[in-house]
Amino acid sequence: MIKISFSGCTGTGKTSILNESKKILSLKEEVESIEYLSQKNPFDTDNKLNFVGQFYSLTNQINEENLKALTSLDLLLCDTSILDQWIRYKKYISDVETNNHSEEKNNLLKNLYHFWIRTYDIIFFIRVDPKILENRKDTKKLELPSLDYFKETESFYLQTIKDDNLKVIEIWNNNSVDESAHDIIKHISEFQQS
Repeated sequence: MIKISFSGCTGTGKTSILNESKKILSLKEEVESIEYLSQKNPFDTDNKLNFVGQFYSLTNQINEENLKALTSLDLLLCDTSILDQWIRYKKYISDVETNNHSEEKNNLLKNLYHFWIRTYDIIFFIRVDPKILENRKDTKKLELPSLDYFKETESFYLQTIKDDNLKVIEIWNNNSVDESAHDIIKHISEFQQS
């Protein structure tokens, strides 16, 4: 089984690209996906990002991936992954004071992330030009993050990818979802052939 992460900021089109890719890939292969799990986090908005909320999100992500891996699949597509959960938590702790006790908790989640990130065969980092994101927000009346929030979050992704020496494939979703999905499929085929 090849496990694939669709990661990136909110609003970049991860879910749409994953769904389109899955539709095409399912014609020839056994494909399953894991939906965006953060929406199932039972904690309220204020507590989703703290240690307890993020511990739930990270372990839930791992559990769902493990359960799907028990079935006979060719491809497992993850709509967000442990990388996205870790970025949310990193962003949260950058804004709060830490003490020795919270430092221990932070290290626990960091170690969990570092262990699990290696289990992905392919990490797609879905990106979009901020100007295009703004246009999409205007034309489709979407609930998207502010431009400042988007840029700040993307910088967390870029810094984490660099610091952790992650091998990601950048997919720019500036045109159509269809084009991005075909780009994804091309990279998956190249991986399968190598």
